[in-house]
Amino acid sequence: MEYSRISMGKRICSLREAKGMTQEQLAEVLCVSPAAVSKWERNLAVPSVEMLWMLADYFGCTIDELVGRRQEQLERVGIYDEKKLRLVDIAGDLLRCSQVSRQQGLLALEGEIAGFQGDSEFLPFAIRYILQAFMKQMDASRIVFLLHNYAGTLPGAQNEGPMVVAALEAIVSGESTDLIKEIIASYIGMDYWEKIVGDKSLQDRRDEILKRYLDKKQYSAATDLLETFVELGDFEIQTILRNLESDVLTAALRGASGAVAVRFLANLADRVLAFISEDMDNWKGTEEEILEAQRKVAEIKNRCCKGDMDEK
Repeated sequence: MEYSRISMGKRICSLREAKGMTQEQLAEVLCVSPAAVSKWERNLAVPSVEMLWMLADYFGCTIDELVGRRQEQLERVGIYDEKKLRLVDIAGDLLRCSQVSRQQGLLALEGEIAGFQGDSEFLPFAIRYILQAFMKQMDASRIVFLLHNYAGTLPGAQNEGPMVVAALEAIVSGESTDLIKEIIASYIGMDYWEKIVGDKSLQDRRDEILKRYLDKKQYSAATDLLETFVELGDFEIQTILRNLESDVLTAALRGASGAVAVRFLANLADRVLAFISEDMDNWKGTEEEILEAQRKVAEIKNRCCKGDMDEK
């Protein structure tokens, strides 16, 4: 099912990722199998009407927004350009290929295909094509030329094909991972350059983001509703995050102390951490909006954590 050239599966995936959830975690919330969620996101199956209602209720949107007739919710929860986010996922697979190739050789790349996180069909094809072409002793420049031709046949893929071919050409040539990051970022855009390239490792950038918030002050004396949450364990924090919209998280943490903010931020995936941090820095709401968001977080904690801790 697709409206405005954006598939419903991609919208479900984007909303899930905005919550910092895995497919397994969303499946648990909805009482379905992880395979069902995977099929929805890859557009191999469509949720039933009852499941659409559950998804819409869980993500706090309407069914029209979920299937793509309206975009307001996706913009409100801080989700960025979906096409570019898709390329970021594929970029992650390409960077993994770069690391594996340098450590284990080109032949090891085929074993990585099953673990790809992006939904590119072209990348697995391109890897297998390269390996088979080398077995036939085909010239590298000829392989790249032919892959460019195949990339040009992809319907509506835009930068995906050229990005994959350019990155694989650099991987085959033994170029450094840093150069491959630069190549990939040039196809996604300036606004994603720092998130993909930067001048530090992922862990360094993560540590830098968390360090920035350590000395953060509360917005005001009144915005202290979450201060006791510093005592919660990672399991409880992650449970809250799974049930929390990103705009609520942003406002709630904007008003909290650094200790509370870091407890939550440290439990986010790298990509989500970068986006939430950016949203927090740019947030320009009011004290009342902070208090409303913090009350929602507290309600989620009271509603969800006790049951989860009992199960644990």
